[in-house]
Amino acid sequence: MPKVSSQWLQSVLGKLYHGRAMTRSAIVRATSLNPASVSHALQFLLNRGVIFKMGTLRSTGGRRRDLLRLNAEVGFFVAVDLEGTRLRFALTNLVGDIRYRWAEDLDFGQPLKVDRIVNGISTVLGNLDSSERPRVLAVGLSYPGFIDGAGRITAINQGWHRMPLLAQLRKAVDLPVFLQQAGRNCILAERWLGVAKNSNNCIYLILGSGVGIGGFVDGKLLDGSNRMAGEFGHITIDPDAKDRCNCGKRGCLEAIVSSPNIVRQYLAKMDSPGNGAASCSVAEVFAAARRRDSAAMEVLDRVCKCLGLALSHVAMLLNPELLVLGGDIAYGEDVFLPRLKEQVRRHIPAGFPHSFEIKLSSLGLDIGLKGAASFAFLNSLRDPALLGRICTPPFSGMHVTEMKLPARTRTKAAAKPASPAVTRD
Repeated sequence: MPKVSSQWLQSVLGKLYHGRAMTRSAIVRATSLNPASVSHALQFLLNRGVIFKMGTLRSTGGRRRDLLRLNAEVGFFVAVDLEGTRLRFALTNLVGDIRYRWAEDLDFGQPLKVDRIVNGISTVLGNLDSSERPRVLAVGLSYPGFIDGAGRITAINQGWHRMPLLAQLRKAVDLPVFLQQAGRNCILAERWLGVAKNSNNCIYLILGSGVGIGGFVDGKLLDGSNRMAGEFGHITIDPDAKDRCNCGKRGCLEAIVSSPNIVRQYLAKMDSPGNGAASCSVAEVFAAARRRDSAAMEVLDRVCKCLGLALSHVAMLLNPELLVLGGDIAYGEDVFLPRLKEQVRRHIPAGFPHSFEIKLSSLGLDIGLKGAASFAFLNSLRDPALLGRICTPPFSGMHVTEMKLPARTRTKAAAKPASPAVTRD
Protein backbone atom coordinates (compact mmCIF):
# COMPACT_ATOMS: atom_id res chain seq x y z
CA MET A 1 0.00 0.00 0.00
CA PRO A 2 1.41 3.48 -0.87
CA LYS A 3 2.66 5.65 1.97
CA VAL A 4 -0.16 7.62 3.58
CA SER A 5 0.49 11.31 4.21
CA SER A 6 -0.31 12.74 7.65
CA GLN A 7 -1.95 15.64 5.84
CA TRP A 8 -4.39 13.20 4.17
CA LEU A 9 -5.19 11.64 7.53
CA GLN A 10 -5.71 15.03 9.21
CA SER A 11 -8.06 16.18 6.46
CA VAL A 12 -10.09 12.98 6.33
CA LEU A 13 -10.41 12.62 10.11
CA GLY A 14 -11.32 16.28 10.52
CA LYS A 15 -14.09 16.09 7.93
CA LEU A 16 -15.45 12.84 9.33
CA TYR A 17 -15.54 14.44 12.79
CA HIS A 18 -17.58 17.36 11.49
CA GLY A 19 -19.75 15.38 9.08
CA ARG A 20 -20.21 12.35 11.38
CA ALA A 21 -21.19 9.92 8.60
CA MET A 22 -19.98 10.51 5.04
CA THR A 23 -19.50 8.67 1.75
CA ARG A 24 -16.15 8.43 0.03
CA SER A 25 -17.22 10.91 -2.64
CA ALA A 26 -18.45 13.39 -0.02
CA ILE A 27 -15.08 13.19 1.74
CA VAL A 28 -13.28 13.87 -1.57
CA ARG A 29 -15.43 16.98 -2.11
CA ALA A 30 -15.01 18.20 1.47
CA THR A 31 -11.23 17.74 1.66
CA SER A 32 -10.38 18.82 -1.91
CA LEU A 33 -7.90 15.93 -2.00
CA ASN A 34 -7.68 13.77 -5.10
CA PRO A 35 -9.72 10.53 -5.01
CA ALA A 36 -6.63 8.32 -4.85
CA SER A 37 -5.28 10.11 -1.77
CA VAL A 38 -8.65 9.81 -0.02
CA SER A 39 -8.90 6.11 -0.92
CA HIS A 40 -5.43 5.37 0.48
CA ALA A 41 -6.19 7.28 3.70
CA LEU A 42 -9.57 5.57 4.15
CA GLN A 43 -8.15 2.09 3.59
CA PHE A 44 -5.36 2.83 6.09
CA LEU A 45 -7.93 3.93 8.70
CA LEU A 46 -10.31 1.04 7.97
CA ASN A 47 -7.53 -1.52 8.39
CA ARG A 48 -6.76 -0.16 11.84
CA GLY A 49 -10.34 0.12 13.06
CA VAL A 50 -10.20 3.93 13.26
CA ILE A 51 -13.22 4.21 10.96
CA PHE A 52 -15.87 1.69 10.03
CA LYS A 53 -18.59 1.14 7.45
CA MET A 54 -21.94 1.81 9.07
CA GLY A 55 -24.09 1.02 6.03
CA THR A 56 -24.58 1.69 2.36
CA LEU A 57 -26.50 4.19 0.28
CA ARG A 58 -27.87 3.42 -3.17
CA SER A 59 -27.18 6.13 -5.74
CA THR A 60 -29.52 6.97 -8.61
CA GLY A 61 -27.31 4.87 -10.88
CA GLY A 62 -27.84 1.82 -8.68
CA ARG A 63 -24.28 1.70 -7.35
CA ARG A 64 -23.97 1.21 -3.60
CA ARG A 65 -21.94 3.77 -1.66
CA ASP A 66 -20.40 2.95 1.70
CA LEU A 67 -21.28 5.26 4.56
CA LEU A 68 -18.19 5.76 6.73
CA ARG A 69 -17.93 6.93 10.32
CA LEU A 70 -15.27 7.46 12.99
CA ASN A 71 -14.97 4.72 15.58
CA ALA A 72 -15.86 6.77 18.64
CA GLU A 73 -14.05 4.43 21.07
CA VAL A 74 -10.62 4.78 19.45
CA GLY A 75 -9.68 7.48 21.95
CA PHE A 76 -10.90 9.53 24.89
CA PHE A 77 -10.43 13.09 26.12
CA VAL A 78 -10.74 14.65 29.56
CA ALA A 79 -12.80 17.83 29.22
CA VAL A 80 -12.84 20.65 31.77
CA ASP A 81 -15.16 23.67 31.78
CA LEU A 82 -14.28 26.59 34.08
CA GLU A 83 -16.87 29.04 32.71
CA GLY A 84 -20.06 28.81 34.70
CA THR A 85 -21.38 28.61 38.21
CA ARG A 86 -19.97 25.09 38.62
CA LEU A 87 -16.61 23.47 37.90
CA ARG A 88 -17.34 20.73 35.33
CA PHE A 89 -15.33 17.66 34.33
CA ALA A 90 -16.04 14.87 31.87
CA LEU A 91 -14.58 11.99 29.95
CA THR A 92 -15.60 12.06 26.30
CA ASN A 93 -15.01 9.64 23.49
CA LEU A 94 -13.26 10.61 20.26
CA VAL A 95 -16.31 12.39 18.80
CA GLY A 96 -17.23 14.30 21.96
CA ASP A 97 -19.95 12.09 23.44
CA ILE A 98 -19.79 12.35 27.22
CA ARG A 99 -19.09 9.06 29.01
CA TYR A 100 -18.70 10.28 32.59
CA ARG A 101 -19.24 13.67 34.12
CA TRP A 102 -19.25 15.38 37.47
CA ALA A 103 -19.30 18.92 38.78
CA GLU A 104 -18.60 20.82 41.95
CA ASP A 105 -19.70 24.26 43.08
CA LEU A 106 -17.59 27.36 42.53
CA ASP A 107 -17.44 30.14 45.10
CA PHE A 108 -18.15 33.29 43.12
CA GLY A 109 -15.39 35.87 43.46
CA GLN A 110 -13.08 33.49 45.33
CA PRO A 111 -9.74 32.41 43.83
CA LEU A 112 -9.87 29.04 42.09
CA LYS A 113 -6.82 26.98 42.95
CA VAL A 114 -5.20 24.92 40.22
CA ASP A 115 -5.13 21.95 42.62
CA ARG A 116 -8.91 21.64 42.28
CA ILE A 117 -8.58 21.32 38.51
CA VAL A 118 -5.77 18.76 38.82
CA ASN A 119 -7.76 16.75 41.37
CA GLY A 120 -10.80 16.78 39.10
CA ILE A 121 -8.79 15.47 36.16
CA SER A 122 -7.32 12.78 38.42
CA THR A 123 -10.82 11.76 39.52
CA VAL A 124 -11.94 11.28 35.91
CA LEU A 125 -8.84 9.22 35.11
CA GLY A 126 -9.25 7.21 38.31
CA ASN A 127 -12.62 5.94 37.09
CA LEU A 128 -11.13 4.23 34.03
CA ASP A 129 -10.21 0.59 33.82
CA SER A 130 -6.99 -0.84 32.39
CA SER A 131 -8.42 -1.09 28.86
CA GLU A 132 -9.64 2.51 28.80
CA ARG A 133 -6.73 4.43 30.34
CA PRO A 134 -4.27 3.87 27.43
CA ARG A 135 -6.83 5.41 25.08
CA VAL A 136 -6.92 8.82 26.84
CA LEU A 137 -5.24 11.20 24.43
CA ALA A 138 -5.31 14.68 25.95
CA VAL A 139 -7.05 17.22 28.19
CA GLY A 140 -9.17 20.02 26.70
CA LEU A 141 -10.01 22.97 28.93
CA SER A 142 -12.37 25.91 28.41
CA TYR A 143 -11.38 28.95 30.48
CA PRO A 144 -12.91 32.39 31.11
CA GLY A 145 -11.11 35.72 30.79
CA PHE A 146 -8.18 36.27 28.45
CA ILE A 147 -4.64 35.06 27.92
CA ASP A 148 -1.50 37.11 27.29
CA GLY A 149 1.41 36.41 24.97
CA ALA A 150 3.22 34.50 27.69
CA GLY A 151 0.29 32.10 28.16
CA ARG A 152 -0.90 33.63 31.45
CA ILE A 153 -4.64 33.89 32.09
CA THR A 154 -6.46 36.79 33.70
CA ALA A 155 -9.97 35.81 34.82
CA ILE A 156 -11.54 38.20 37.29
CA ASN A 157 -14.30 35.79 38.37
CA GLN A 158 -11.74 33.09 39.19
CA GLY A 159 -9.48 35.46 41.11
CA TRP A 160 -6.67 34.98 38.58
CA HIS A 161 -4.30 37.70 37.45
CA ARG A 162 -1.74 36.50 34.92
CA MET A 163 -2.07 32.94 36.16
CA PRO A 164 0.36 30.58 34.34
CA LEU A 165 -2.38 27.94 34.17
CA LEU A 166 -1.09 26.03 31.16
CA ALA A 167 2.42 25.73 32.59
CA GLN A 168 1.09 24.55 35.95
CA LEU A 169 -1.21 21.95 34.41
CA ARG A 170 1.53 20.59 32.18
CA LYS A 171 3.69 20.06 35.26
CA ALA A 172 0.92 18.32 37.19
CA VAL A 173 -0.87 16.30 34.49
CA ASP A 174 0.81 13.54 32.49
CA LEU A 175 -1.19 14.30 29.34
CA PRO A 176 -1.07 16.97 26.63
CA VAL A 177 -3.23 19.96 27.64
CA PHE A 178 -5.04 22.25 25.20
CA LEU A 179 -6.68 25.49 26.40
CA GLN A 180 -9.32 27.56 24.63
CA GLN A 181 -11.07 30.75 25.77
CA ALA A 182 -14.71 30.11 26.70
CA GLY A 183 -16.42 32.41 24.19
CA ARG A 184 -14.38 31.09 21.27
CA ASN A 185 -14.71 27.55 22.58
CA CYS A 186 -18.51 27.78 22.63
CA ILE A 187 -18.98 29.35 19.20
CA LEU A 188 -16.62 26.77 17.70
CA ALA A 189 -18.58 23.97 19.38
CA GLU A 190 -21.84 25.36 17.99
CA ARG A 191 -20.35 25.49 14.49
CA TRP A 192 -18.92 21.97 14.79
CA LEU A 193 -21.79 20.26 16.57
CA GLY A 194 -24.73 22.59 17.20
CA VAL A 195 -27.29 24.97 15.72
CA ALA A 196 -24.69 27.21 14.03
CA LYS A 197 -23.43 24.55 11.60
CA ASN A 198 -22.62 26.16 8.23
CA SER A 199 -23.32 29.68 9.57
CA ASN A 200 -20.68 32.25 8.58
CA ASN A 201 -22.18 35.11 10.59
CA CYS A 202 -23.14 33.97 14.07
CA ILE A 203 -22.68 35.10 17.65
CA TYR A 204 -22.71 32.99 20.80
CA LEU A 205 -23.55 34.59 24.15
CA ILE A 206 -22.42 32.72 27.26
CA LEU A 207 -24.06 33.64 30.55
CA GLY A 208 -22.71 32.10 33.72
CA SER A 209 -20.44 33.40 36.43
CA GLY A 210 -19.44 35.93 33.80
CA VAL A 211 -20.74 37.13 30.44
CA GLY A 212 -18.93 36.85 27.13
CA ILE A 213 -19.43 36.38 23.43
CA GLY A 214 -17.71 34.48 20.66
CA GLY A 215 -18.49 34.94 17.02
CA PHE A 216 -17.86 34.43 13.34
CA VAL A 217 -18.09 37.32 10.88
CA ASP A 218 -17.90 36.45 7.19
CA GLY A 219 -16.60 33.02 8.19
CA LYS A 220 -13.74 34.38 10.30
CA LEU A 221 -13.45 33.86 14.05
CA LEU A 222 -13.51 37.07 16.08
CA ASP A 223 -10.18 37.21 17.88
CA GLY A 224 -8.81 40.74 18.28
CA SER A 225 -5.26 42.10 18.34
CA ASN A 226 -4.64 40.70 21.84
CA ARG A 227 -7.12 37.81 21.56
CA MET A 228 -9.48 39.74 23.82
CA ALA A 229 -12.44 40.13 21.47
CA GLY A 230 -15.63 39.12 23.24
CA GLU A 231 -15.10 40.66 26.71
CA PHE A 232 -18.75 41.60 26.48
CA GLY A 233 -19.43 41.52 30.20
CA HIS A 234 -17.34 44.60 30.92
CA ILE A 235 -19.07 47.07 28.63
CA THR A 236 -20.78 49.80 30.67
CA ILE A 237 -24.50 49.22 30.13
CA ASP A 238 -25.78 51.64 32.80
CA PRO A 239 -23.39 54.43 33.87
CA ASP A 240 -25.69 55.40 36.75
CA ALA A 241 -26.09 51.92 38.18
CA LYS A 242 -24.82 51.19 41.68
CA ASP A 243 -23.99 47.57 40.80
CA ARG A 244 -20.24 47.13 41.26
CA CYS A 245 -18.42 44.66 39.04
CA ASN A 246 -15.49 42.52 40.13
CA CYS A 247 -13.37 44.53 37.70
CA GLY A 248 -13.93 47.59 39.91
CA LYS A 249 -16.30 49.54 37.66
CA ARG A 250 -19.98 50.22 38.26
CA GLY A 251 -22.67 49.51 35.71
CA CYS A 252 -20.90 46.70 33.82
CA LEU A 253 -23.24 44.35 31.98
CA GLU A 254 -21.77 41.43 33.93
CA ALA A 255 -22.51 43.14 37.27
CA ILE A 256 -26.22 43.04 36.39
CA VAL A 257 -26.91 40.00 34.17
CA SER A 258 -24.43 37.28 35.23
CA SER A 259 -25.88 34.37 37.20
CA PRO A 260 -24.41 35.29 40.62
CA ASN A 261 -25.64 38.86 40.18
CA ILE A 262 -29.13 37.70 39.23
CA VAL A 263 -29.14 35.79 42.53
CA ARG A 264 -27.71 38.80 44.39
CA GLN A 265 -30.45 41.12 43.14
CA TYR A 266 -33.16 38.59 43.94
CA LEU A 267 -31.94 38.09 47.50
CA ALA A 268 -31.72 41.86 47.97
CA LYS A 269 -35.35 42.22 46.96
CA MET A 270 -36.22 39.42 49.37
CA ASP A 271 -34.47 41.38 52.15
CA SER A 272 -31.89 38.63 52.63
CA PRO A 273 -28.75 39.88 50.86
CA GLY A 274 -26.44 38.31 53.42
CA ASN A 275 -28.34 35.08 53.97
CA GLY A 276 -28.88 32.11 51.74
CA ALA A 277 -26.63 33.30 48.90
CA ALA A 278 -24.66 30.07 48.91
CA SER A 279 -27.77 27.90 48.80
CA CYS A 280 -29.74 29.93 46.25
CA SER A 281 -29.04 29.38 42.56
CA VAL A 282 -30.05 31.12 39.37
CA ALA A 283 -32.25 28.10 38.56
CA GLU A 284 -34.25 28.84 41.71
CA VAL A 285 -34.73 32.45 40.62
CA PHE A 286 -36.12 31.21 37.30
CA ALA A 287 -38.37 28.79 39.20
CA ALA A 288 -39.65 31.65 41.35
CA ALA A 289 -40.45 33.64 38.20
CA ARG A 290 -42.52 30.71 36.93
CA ARG A 291 -44.55 30.98 40.13
CA ARG A 292 -45.12 34.65 39.30
CA ASP A 293 -42.98 35.73 42.25
CA SER A 294 -42.83 39.52 41.97
CA ALA A 295 -39.21 39.87 43.16
CA ALA A 296 -37.95 37.31 40.63
CA MET A 297 -39.96 38.85 37.80
CA GLU A 298 -38.63 42.35 38.57
CA VAL A 299 -35.06 41.06 38.52
CA LEU A 300 -35.53 39.24 35.21
CA ASP A 301 -37.19 42.30 33.68
CA ARG A 302 -34.15 44.40 34.57
CA VAL A 303 -31.70 41.75 33.42
CA CYS A 304 -33.44 41.31 30.07
CA LYS A 305 -33.72 45.06 29.58
CA CYS A 306 -29.95 45.51 29.99
CA LEU A 307 -28.97 42.37 28.08
CA GLY A 308 -31.43 43.09 25.26
CA LEU A 309 -29.99 46.59 24.81
CA ALA A 310 -26.44 45.20 24.72
CA LEU A 311 -27.34 42.48 22.21
CA SER A 312 -29.08 44.99 19.94
CA HIS A 313 -25.74 46.82 19.74
CA VAL A 314 -24.05 43.56 18.74
CA ALA A 315 -26.70 43.00 16.06
CA MET A 316 -26.26 46.52 14.65
CA LEU A 317 -22.46 46.32 14.64
CA LEU A 318 -21.90 42.78 13.35
CA ASN A 319 -25.12 41.97 11.46
CA PRO A 320 -25.29 38.25 12.40
CA GLU A 321 -27.75 35.84 10.87
CA LEU A 322 -27.90 33.85 14.11
CA LEU A 323 -27.55 34.69 17.78
CA VAL A 324 -27.10 31.63 20.02
CA LEU A 325 -27.72 31.88 23.77
CA GLY A 326 -26.04 29.50 26.17
CA GLY A 327 -24.90 28.88 29.71
CA ASP A 328 -27.23 29.23 32.66
CA ILE A 329 -29.96 30.64 30.40
CA ALA A 330 -30.79 26.98 29.78
CA TYR A 331 -32.34 26.81 33.25
CA GLY A 332 -34.94 29.44 32.38
CA GLU A 333 -35.68 29.35 28.67
CA ASP A 334 -39.45 29.72 29.18
CA VAL A 335 -39.31 32.75 31.50
CA PHE A 336 -36.14 34.38 30.16
CA LEU A 337 -36.10 34.02 26.39
CA PRO A 338 -39.42 35.74 25.51
CA ARG A 339 -38.50 38.75 27.68
CA LEU A 340 -35.06 38.97 26.09
CA LYS A 341 -36.31 38.73 22.50
CA GLU A 342 -38.81 41.52 23.16
CA GLN A 343 -36.07 43.80 24.51
CA VAL A 344 -33.75 43.11 21.57
CA ARG A 345 -36.55 43.96 19.10
CA ARG A 346 -37.31 47.21 20.94
CA HIS A 347 -33.85 48.59 20.19
CA ILE A 348 -33.60 47.63 16.51
CA PRO A 349 -34.73 50.58 14.31
CA ALA A 350 -37.87 50.10 12.24
CA GLY A 351 -37.01 49.10 8.70
CA PHE A 352 -33.53 47.91 9.63
CA PRO A 353 -32.75 44.56 7.95
CA HIS A 354 -32.49 42.57 11.16
CA SER A 355 -33.57 39.16 9.94
CA PHE A 356 -31.45 37.26 12.43
CA GLU A 357 -32.62 34.35 14.55
CA ILE A 358 -32.21 34.03 18.30
CA LYS A 359 -31.89 30.42 19.42
CA LEU A 360 -30.99 28.60 22.58
CA SER A 361 -27.88 26.44 22.29
CA SER A 362 -28.66 22.87 21.29
CA LEU A 363 -25.69 21.69 23.37
CA GLY A 364 -27.08 22.99 26.66
CA LEU A 365 -24.90 23.16 29.76
CA ASP A 366 -22.48 20.61 28.24
CA ILE A 367 -21.31 23.02 25.55
CA GLY A 368 -18.13 23.96 27.41
CA LEU A 369 -17.21 20.31 27.87
CA LYS A 370 -18.05 19.34 24.29
CA GLY A 371 -16.20 22.36 22.94
CA ALA A 372 -13.13 21.59 25.04
CA ALA A 373 -13.13 17.98 23.80
CA SER A 374 -13.56 19.10 20.20
CA PHE A 375 -10.69 21.57 20.56
CA ALA A 376 -8.51 18.80 22.01
CA PHE A 377 -9.42 16.50 19.10
CA LEU A 378 -8.58 19.05 16.41
CA ASN A 379 -5.28 19.90 18.10
CA SER A 380 -4.48 16.21 18.43
CA LEU A 381 -4.73 15.90 14.65
CA ARG A 382 -2.01 18.57 14.32
CA ASP A 383 0.31 16.82 16.78
CA PRO A 384 2.29 14.03 15.05
CA ALA A 385 2.53 11.88 18.18
CA LEU A 386 -1.18 12.17 19.02
CA LEU A 387 -2.20 11.64 15.39
CA GLY A 388 -0.11 8.48 15.46
CA ARG A 389 -1.92 7.27 18.58
CA ILE A 390 -5.33 7.95 17.02
CA CYS A 391 -4.32 6.02 13.92
CA THR A 392 -2.86 3.11 15.91
CA PRO A 393 -5.39 2.30 18.64
CA PRO A 394 -4.79 -0.61 21.07
CA PHE A 395 -6.99 -2.85 18.92
CA SER A 396 -5.20 -1.81 15.69
CA GLY A 397 -5.33 -4.39 12.96
CA MET A 398 -8.56 -5.95 14.16
CA HIS A 399 -11.57 -5.80 11.86
CA VAL A 400 -14.02 -4.14 14.21
CA THR A 401 -17.33 -2.45 14.14
CA GLU A 402 -17.95 0.43 16.54
CA MET A 403 -16.97 -0.66 20.04
CA LYS A 404 -19.29 -0.06 22.98
CA LEU A 405 -18.19 0.43 26.57
CA PRO A 406 -19.77 -2.17 28.86
CA ALA A 407 -22.88 -0.88 30.62
CA ARG A 408 -21.77 -1.11 34.22
CA THR A 409 -21.80 1.19 37.22
CA ARG A 410 -18.55 2.58 38.53
CA THR A 411 -18.01 1.92 42.22
CA LYS A 412 -14.39 2.88 42.85
CA ALA A 413 -15.07 6.60 43.29
CA ALA A 414 -18.09 6.02 45.50
CA ALA A 415 -16.02 3.90 47.86
CA LYS A 416 -13.85 6.91 48.71
CA PRO A 417 -15.77 9.45 50.78
CA ALA A 418 -13.54 12.33 49.66
CA SER A 419 -14.24 11.78 45.96
CA PRO A 420 -17.17 13.47 44.17
CA ALA A 421 -19.87 11.30 42.67
CA VAL A 422 -19.36 10.43 39.03
CA THR A 423 -22.32 9.89 36.73
CA ARG A 424 -22.15 7.79 33.63
CA ASP A 425 -24.09 8.59 30.47
